Amino acid sequence: MKKKIIFVLTLLISILFISACSNSAEDEKASETPDAEETTSPSLENEDKAGNDNNDNSMVNFDLPEDQMGLSMGDTAHYMYGYQDDSREFEITLNSVEIADTLGGEPSQEGTYVLVDVTLKNLSDVPVKAEEGLGIGLGNENAGSFPWFYLEGVAEEWPGEIQPNESQTGVLLYDLPAGNSYELIGGEHHSNANTISFEFTADEAE
Repeated sequence: MKKKIIFVLTLLISILFISACSNSAEDEKASETPDAEETTSPSLENEDKAGNDNNDNSMVNFDLPEDQMGLSMGDTAHYMYGYQDDSREFEITLNSVEIADTLGGEPSQEGTYVLVDVTLKNLSDVPVKAEEGLGIGLGNENAGSFPWFYLEGVAEEWPGEIQPNESQTGVLLYDLPAGNSYELIGGEHHSNANTISFEFTADEAE
């Protein structure tokens, strides 16, 4: 009976010892294995790098025309902007300017209306809407750049699309504080475009 008790105790001790060794080995193996969240396979690293490269190269450097600043009434600007593998290219001619306090029975909210008559020629390979080439604002010595807008009976929406090498003529209406000299400018806030500007005085307006 005594031998049986000793045998059972010995067996229990052996089982506990083996179990302890097994747990120790598993803990050691687990400590040698990096956490899943901290481990990145080479393929994932490459994908991350590829993704970063794509983000870095999302803006393609087109062969843009030179900036054309300080153009005058009657001059034509060569304007181009692009994003990724697409671009739009135009010629913009400033034909005339009208300045008034009231247009279409609506008084100016900012001080004065400036109605700009321009001709837009599409130099792109695809048809475009006029708005795509007319992201140009107007400012003066008393105000920063203001966007143009439509006003029924005065400045209507530009019609349809402009086919390649075709032109449209229309007006852009601005409402801004009055000034003596004005600058019509485009491309200044576009990261992949050349900058163009036309300058005129209130005395040159019709």
